Amino acid sequence: MMEEKEKKCPICGCEHIGKGTQYSYGKMFPLDKVFSKGSEVIAEICTDCGYIVSMRVKDPHDFK
Repeated sequence: MMEEKEKKCPICGCEHIGKGTQYSYGKMFPLDKVFSKGSEVIAEICTDCGYIVSMRVKDPHDFK
């Protein structure tokens, strides 16, 4: 597993990054799968200015 390095907000330089998730209507769905259950979206958010530093899906295998 890759080691995660300290993240820094590119907007304000803050090093305090929180994590959040989107449920229900905030899910991501593959374009080519009609009956996909979708996947929650996990975001890393700057706790000072609110900038979304990164976003990823919880279940990436649903997009293969």
